[in-house]
Amino acid sequence: MAISGGIGFASAACEDPDFEALRRNLDLAEELGVDVVELPLFALDIIAGGRVLPDQMRRLALAIGTRPFALTAHGPVGVNMMDASDLLARHRIVAEAAIAAASELGVFRIVLHTGHIARADEGRIEAAYARQRDAFRALADVAERGGMSLAIENIYVPDRGRIAPLPSQIAREIAAIAHPNVTGCLDFAHAALACAAEGADFRAEAKALASISAHLHLHDCFADPADMAIFVPSERVAYGLGDLHLPLGWGRLPWHDLMDELNFPPDALFLLELSAQYRFALPDGVVRARALAAAYERAQKRRAEA
Repeated sequence: MAISGGIGFASAACEDPDFEALRRNLDLAEELGVDVVELPLFALDIIAGGRVLPDQMRRLALAIGTRPFALTAHGPVGVNMMDASDLLARHRIVAEAAIAAASELGVFRIVLHTGHIARADEGRIEAAYARQRDAFRALADVAERGGMSLAIENIYVPDRGRIAPLPSQIAREIAAIAHPNVTGCLDFAHAALACAAEGADFRAEAKALASISAHLHLHDCFADPADMAIFVPSERVAYGLGDLHLPLGWGRLPWHDLMDELNFPPDALFLLELSAQYRFALPDGVVRARALAAAYERAQKRRAEA
C-alpha cells in the first residue's frame, strides 16, 4: 500500500500471546480513524527458536482481520547487529523471521533498533558499525522481497556500561548502507535521553536523523538518564527517570519547537509509542499527534514562502 504520510500509533506493547490487547487496540484505531498501526511483533509470541509459528500466525491474522488502516511492525527489540560476531547469526535468524511474519501480515514497513556494544569495546566500534551495515543491507534486501521497507531506529541504552550510536551517527550509517529500501526511524525521547547521557546536543542530533526518517516515534520523557533507587514502577514517572514512553504533554520535550526546526521526508509517519498502561491516553494522543503534524506542515509552508 502506498503511504504518503499519516498519523497512527504503536499497539500499546505488552506480553500479548493471545492477541486480546492487540484486538482492542485495533478496534480503537478504527474508532479514532488513524492511518496506520504498528504491530509489536516482539510481544506476540509468534516466533520460537527463530522459527515463525504457523498456528500463532493464523490466530494473529484472525485477530487483525480486515482493517481500514495500513500496518507497520516493530521487530524484536533484542536484535543487535553490532553484537559479537559469533552471535550475529542468531540475531539475523530472528530478524528474518520477524520480516517473514510481517510480510505475511501485509506490513509495509518494519522497524529494527540500531545495535549497541560494551563501552569497554568502544575502541572496536568501527568494526561493529561495519558488521551492522552489512547485516542491515542484507535485511533490507529480505524486506524488499517481502514487500516492505526497513526503518532503523535510534535507541537509548540505560546501562552506562554499553554504548549505542547517537542519531547523527545512525544518519551516517544509513548513508553508508546506501540502500533505497532503508529509512530512518527517529525516536525523539530516545534521542533526548541518549544525548543527555552522552553530553550531546539533542536538537542538532535530532536534526541529523530527521531529514532521512520517514518513520517517527512520539512519546514523552524528561530527558533524565539519572540512575536512582525506586520502589515501584510509577515512581520512575514521579521522578521523571529514563525511557518512560509517556503520553505527549506529560514530559518536557519541546514538541512544537521541534516541528518548527526539523525537516522530515514528505511521507513521514507520526506514530505514538506509549507504554501499555497509557492506553487510555491514545485518543488524546492521536489528537496531539495530528496537531503536531499540522504544525509541522504550517512550518514547512512558512519556510517555502520565506
